[in-house]
Amino acid sequence: MIKGSMIREPRLWLKWSVLLISWILCVLILIIVAGNNELTTRYRDLASPMPDFQLPKNQIGALNYRRRDAKQNYRPVCSVRFENLRAENNKLGLFKTALHKVVKIQDLKLKFHRYSSDKVTAGTTPDIFPAPEGTTTDTRALAKSLIGRLTTPTKGFRINNIDFGNVSEVRVDNLDYRVFDDGDLFFAAETRRAIVSYERSDVALRGHAKITVADGSTLESNRITWNTRRQHFSVDGVFVLNRGGVITTGKGICVDSQLKDVKGQYARHEQKEQKCIAKL
Repeated sequence: MIKGSMIREPRLWLKWSVLLISWILCVLILIIVAGNNELTTRYRDLASPMPDFQLPKNQIGALNYRRRDAKQNYRPVCSVRFENLRAENNKLGLFKTALHKVVKIQDLKLKFHRYSSDKVTAGTTPDIFPAPEGTTTDTRALAKSLIGRLTTPTKGFRINNIDFGNVSEVRVDNLDYRVFDDGDLFFAAETRRAIVSYERSDVALRGHAKITVADGSTLESNRITWNTRRQHFSVDGVFVLNRGGVITTGKGICVDSQLKDVKGQYARHEQKEQKCIAKL
């Protein structure tokens, strides 16, 4: 029996809005805020010589998109690349239903570039979850904007053969997410699978997840939870933390976006440290 609270429209809308604002769907946000609409032109030009060719329903196929700032000597702003994106019915108990759909993205690579001139205050720490210019932090407004842009060709890139209605989960196989600060790597998240679901507000990184920060420090574990609101990373199981050649292994940890311990988050700290001598 399905609980009534699972199908109430206000609650489903709230969870869906959180899902849409999640960083894993920024691949779509990047497309709709492209001011010159060059992606739409390229898509139509590609399709016009082959009018009989149609992609399978509810999937896009491969996409490689790069955005540059023409006002700043065409410096890179962001890039999106994936092998395939498709939407399909998700499971509710033992059965699949169109009431809960899942978006699956294969081999997703995201790159964001931030620059000193863009910062309000000199020395401000760059955001590891940067939003493209023109987006809003209000989840409900962003959700409405996203749906409008996808369904109105004059406002952006229209995905004709995909139904994003009732999306309740996004899964990414092989994720590579990077943020650059003045050309230097500031943050990277790599994992075999990333999951965003209406059941949780965090991003689940599964399968040899690895976080890398500007100074080369790394956090590795089979399961890492990314709190995108606080920009914290937590591990309930075994982890390996490498700070400047000093390796810390243990069970249970919570760190910030620069891999510094967040006090009071975990009571368990079965840790042992050892020096790691780098081999040239």
